[in-house]
Amino acid sequence: MSALALPGRLREARAALRGRQTGALMARTACFNVASAAAAALGGVIVARSVGPTVRGEYAAVTSWLGVLLIVGEVGQSAAVCFYVARDPRHARSYVATSRTMMLFTGTATLACGLVAAPALAHGNPALVSAYRLTFAASLIGFVGASYTFSLQARSIRRWNLVRLSQPVLGLAGISALWRLRRLTLHTAIVTLIVTTAIQLCYACYWCRRTGLARGRFHRELVRPLVRYGVTQLIAVTPTAVNMYLDQLVLSQVVPAADLGRYAIAASITLLPVPLVSAIGNVAFPHLAAQRVLSARSRRLQRAAVLASACVASAILFPVAAVAHWLVPLVFGPGYRGVVPLLWLLAPGGVFLACGQVAGDLLRGLGRPGLVAAAQGLAVVFTVTLLIMLLPVAGVAGAAIASTVAYGVALAAMTRALWLPQPVREPPRGSGGPEQGSAGEGAGEGTASSTECQRQGTGRTWSCE
Repeated sequence: MSALALPGRLREARAALRGRQTGALMARTACFNVASAAAAALGGVIVARSVGPTVRGEYAAVTSWLGVLLIVGEVGQSAAVCFYVARDPRHARSYVATSRTMMLFTGTATLACGLVAAPALAHGNPALVSAYRLTFAASLIGFVGASYTFSLQARSIRRWNLVRLSQPVLGLAGISALWRLRRLTLHTAIVTLIVTTAIQLCYACYWCRRTGLARGRFHRELVRPLVRYGVTQLIAVTPTAVNMYLDQLVLSQVVPAADLGRYAIAASITLLPVPLVSAIGNVAFPHLAAQRVLSARSRRLQRAAVLASACVASAILFPVAAVAHWLVPLVFGPGYRGVVPLLWLLAPGGVFLACGQVAGDLLRGLGRPGLVAAAQGLAVVFTVTLLIMLLPVAGVAGAAIASTVAYGVALAAMTRALWLPQPVREPPRGSGGPEQGSAGEGAGEGTASSTECQRQGTGRTWSCE
């Protein structure tokens, strides 16, 4: 893109994103995202300063493996239940109940595998083995919670945001209390994570009942569409998870925990733009899913969303990287000076990652998660190849280079897919389940029902993920 064309593209992006309802939903979601990320980041700072790089590295290893376990056991149901609640609101309760039941079975099987693998992951360290097992044992809460939480994303953005915010805020309160009592350790931090996740599940159930999404019944005929979309989503998310977690998973097995702790801090800083940028995708997904026909304005908005995400991410991340040499030791302590060069290597990758999340959300909302899978799969090839080549000679710096290149490859592939002509979407066939419920009180704000989308004409913002 030429320098002269860029201002025109930016004006087009602002105009496309300026719609009253679209803009309001994105702004509110961005505020919740920032608040959630700020609470989680502050909790991470407290943990890092209190326990030091070694324990911080162990905590990063445990939570990274937990993230992979949740992605595998979830089988893409967070996206699937959101997609079908948005596309077929009459049968929303049945989709939620069916997804929840599926989560109990797949989550239990994945949990058993995690418990067996814990000793190998901890290299026989008894304290670390118990930390892994404690974390994995509580993962079933996260599996079930996904069905309730992400169904809210399609029904009411405001309530979905409140549920998402509850866990990091409560987690920060718990971490702060433990720190003041001088009881903050690896195990107490993990217990805090488990307890607050359970509270979040109860909160999600409460809002699902209030908005007509709970108390549904399992229906076998709904398993097939949920599995079909979910497996495709899992295929897309698995390479995404590999790109996001593989560096830390590998480092957890081959470098000292202190090095992993510093790398984890650098990686977490590069996620700073994500709360703001991801709001674009959070609002777009369910509305794209609910549309029957894609308009020309919808296609312009897709391009504008990717361009806007790149600008926002760059404006946040590059200034932070520029002052990192004094900011990181000030915030985290002198033991984390080694974070700075890693942050410089990871900063471009942070921009690529934030934009890639928006591009992936747009493709998923269009019902094309397979293209996300292909793009992320290509990136995995680069991740694995570069890790094999660079880790022996460059250590954690090699992992940072591999991550940045992989994120760039994934973004390039997904934006190319968005730019290609998109097929006309046919109306979905009826699901055959009984029911169903009204959109409840949340229907007016962020609901991705077909009536709302037809009224808006464009139906293009995202309210589910």
